[in-house]
Amino acid sequence: MKISIKHLTLALMSAAALSAGAQTVDNGRFAIKASTEIGLSNSFSTTSSLDGLSAKASGSHTGVEFGWTFFQKSAHSLEANIGVAYSPMTATLDLGATDYDYSAPASADEDGEPYIRCYELGAMSQKVKSTNLTLPVYLTYYYRCNERVRVHADLGVRIGLTNASSSLDKMSGEAYSYGIYPQYDNLMIDAPYMNGFGTTDLATAGRPESVKSNATSSFLAGIGAEVWIAGPLSVDLSLRYSAGLSNSFKQQCDGKALTAVSAPVTYTVAEGQRVKSLTDYLGSSKLSQLSLKIGLICRF
Repeated sequence: MKISIKHLTLALMSAAALSAGAQTVDNGRFAIKASTEIGLSNSFSTTSSLDGLSAKASGSHTGVEFGWTFFQKSAHSLEANIGVAYSPMTATLDLGATDYDYSAPASADEDGEPYIRCYELGAMSQKVKSTNLTLPVYLTYYYRCNERVRVHADLGVRIGLTNASSSLDKMSGEAYSYGIYPQYDNLMIDAPYMNGFGTTDLATAGRPESVKSNATSSFLAGIGAEVWIAGPLSVDLSLRYSAGLSNSFKQQCDGKALTAVSAPVTYTVAEGQRVKSLTDYLGSSKLSQLSLKIGLICRF
């Protein structure tokens, strides 16, 4: 029996079509998922020991996850997931105009005299950027609507590891400072050529890095839909909500008792004027956020 090339091609195409038609969105016990989460809102729950300090923050996640379907019956299935993600966060902190003074040591005077250093700060703003590695661990319930689409619900936690970096990225504000010398009948000096007195631009002041918490955690929940494209590939679109369970930053200073060490802006002859990261005054700094997750899934 002779079989033409045309007939063989048609047979192969028919077999391929039947094979593709037999696949569904939940084929395969295992999955590799590449995704990115874009923040749609931010709720930075903070408390501060420094009056007039406010903060907001936002974050995102880009990474890869591994999934294992351990239960499947009819249209229902359960999947366990674990992954790793690169998770940058940006926090913006604003401090309203504030006045304060502290006892300045001899190291803050060109002539080695202790005195009372007084500050009148205008509104100050800082932008802090940090990056983390995070581990999402969660369960997913799937319900298959048809051969191409299934909806799902996620529930689990996201664990943040020691931060890769944290820096005070931008800063703005203005400060007027002067010195009171009790030993010289409360002599007041605000000459700009001495001890950094007078009006200065805080954008040019020295700045330290923010201190991140060594580990963070958040509750993770989400809903979405997975749509099969072809072969082992499908796309996923989800809404996720992460509720912070631990602080993002470590409190370093008490804003109620300002000293030459703990004040927002300080001065020494050796280092000049220095600005504290405003995250140092946050007693609570929990980030909760609604985000949009877009992912590509390979099932096998």
